[in-house]
Amino acid sequence: MRSSASRRACFDGTISRHEQGSTLELIRFTDLECHYGAREIFNGLSGVFASGERIGLVGPNGAGKSSLLRMLAGVTTPFGGTIVRSRDAKLGYLAQNVADETQATIQDLIDGALARVDHSEWGLRNKTLRIMLATFGFSADHFDRPLRTFSGGQRAKAALAHVLIDDPDYFIFDEPTNHLDIATVRWLEDFFREDKRGFLIVSHDRYFLDRVATRIWEIEAGKLHVYLPAQPAYASYVEQRDERHAIERREYATYLAERDKRRATIAGLRATHTSSDYAQVRSREKKLAQLEARTTPPPPVKGVAQIAVRLEATRGAANAFAFEIDGLAKAYAHALFSGLEVSVQRGERLAVVGPNGAGKSTFLKILSGELAPDSGTIRFNPAAKLAYFAQNSHEQLDVTRSATQAVLAHAPISVEAAKAMLGRMRISGDDSDKPVSAFSGGERRRIMLACLMAKSADILLLDEPTNDLDIESREALEDVLSDFEGAIVAVSHDRYLLARVADRVLWIEDGAWGIVDGNYDAYETQQRKREREAIERVVAPAKAKSKSSQSTPLKIRSQLETHIARAEREIAKVDARKREIDELFMEPELYTDRARVAALTAERDALMHTSAAKTTEWEHLVHQLEALQ
Repeated sequence: MRSSASRRACFDGTISRHEQGSTLELIRFTDLECHYGAREIFNGLSGVFASGERIGLVGPNGAGKSSLLRMLAGVTTPFGGTIVRSRDAKLGYLAQNVADETQATIQDLIDGALARVDHSEWGLRNKTLRIMLATFGFSADHFDRPLRTFSGGQRAKAALAHVLIDDPDYFIFDEPTNHLDIATVRWLEDFFREDKRGFLIVSHDRYFLDRVATRIWEIEAGKLHVYLPAQPAYASYVEQRDERHAIERREYATYLAERDKRRATIAGLRATHTSSDYAQVRSREKKLAQLEARTTPPPPVKGVAQIAVRLEATRGAANAFAFEIDGLAKAYAHALFSGLEVSVQRGERLAVVGPNGAGKSTFLKILSGELAPDSGTIRFNPAAKLAYFAQNSHEQLDVTRSATQAVLAHAPISVEAAKAMLGRMRISGDDSDKPVSAFSGGERRRIMLACLMAKSADILLLDEPTNDLDIESREALEDVLSDFEGAIVAVSHDRYLLARVADRVLWIEDGAWGIVDGNYDAYETQQRKREREAIERVVAPAKAKSKSSQSTPLKIRSQLETHIARAEREIAKVDARKREIDELFMEPELYTDRARVAALTAERDALMHTSAAKTTEWEHLVHQLEALQ
């Protein structure tokens, strides 16, 4: 329970621009606390979020990342500490798994955004908004629908679009790439990188963080660690974090050695049993207690156990091809791919990418033998052994067996080796002897990956192996795959995994396919160019119109007509609410509730004022349009 002093210490202040230097402090927070019941989530968190920074906030699940963002955004109140925000800066906040419930339409958002820009910037701003909405999958047919009427995935995109269109001074995003396809994520990455405002972002997408963030903050064991700015941000953070952990381990080991030495000296003096030694013992014990109370460093944080586990390939297929595909084709309602040809050598890593429904998983099922192709041939090395990890592989585990027994059922290895493989997947100690039924879906996927590691195979077929895995488990899997000497074919939306593991890319999309001879970054560069060209084709008519009408009466007239239409819609909404209140005033039972009568009266007076102001604005715009015509 917090004291009254602690409660009083928690307040929300503001910072004005003239109180700051050249870099605007958007948010300064000091000694923030968060508790859930008796459990402390974090304590003593302090930091500064400034303009121009793009900060990626990372940490394990349950560390308090979303809780911190909600506090900084003003959605919740911290249990203790202070938060001071810039009074002149407008915040745009996107919560995790938000569904936009506003009554506004996309057109309302566009009109509001365009009404705030100068005539000279109107064309460029209009084009930018429409490119963004086209990238998010919204066409002109969607513009008049309230955002709350869209489907779940569309509402997530609409909520993101709402925040961006509102044009705030800085942003706080909690998992902004959730529910977005890769094309939209790429657009978002480019937007963040080119924008000069401040961004504070929680994300488990390491590739996204590497491309977007300028520095990383980490919540670990209830404390906030701020790392030096570096590029690429996430990869540099990993190096800095590992160095910090090494220093903490050395400092703690030094402290333990010095403490044990002092305790041994005291124990030796006690053994003499003389009065003079007793006085010396008491003095040394007192000094030791003071030293421990003042300088005891916290124990180093336990990371993922780096158990020496390798994914072994058999020797029979050494120095040979893994498989060859010639003329492969498959179709359902439409063609997924046809004429596909690829040859993979032992030791090669092939990434398979494309939008959902393009046929990536189907391709792996054909390779594994679960599906037959419509045409074409696949020739495997006769000595090669195949291991297939499907998206639902974890559902095939025998839930009555222990995790260790599940691994042993997949390969003739020792119990110690099975436990080591589970330990690499962060299932260690007594947990490895629990039945599979006691584990969550994500944990069962880790058990299945340990089963995969137990096999000796020459060709690994992996379909979304990092689904439901936290970052530490993903990194452990990547380490194992990086050391594997056989061939790998991987389907994954985890671009960081593909960038680290793959050295060639097979893309499948809309019945077409292609091979990029290079790592995943080479494919990303090529794909970004294709997507920019596709978006430009969509908005080309609007772009041409914008260029032809730049700085002309036609463009100014179009802008005025947009503003007039927006003003008319706003006046209509205000008048509709006034009519609703007038109808309520005609109901006799209303006057039994004095508080409600007073509230409705005050609301109607405010609506009258708003209506008058909007009408004046509308008349001014109409006069401008008439003068132009």
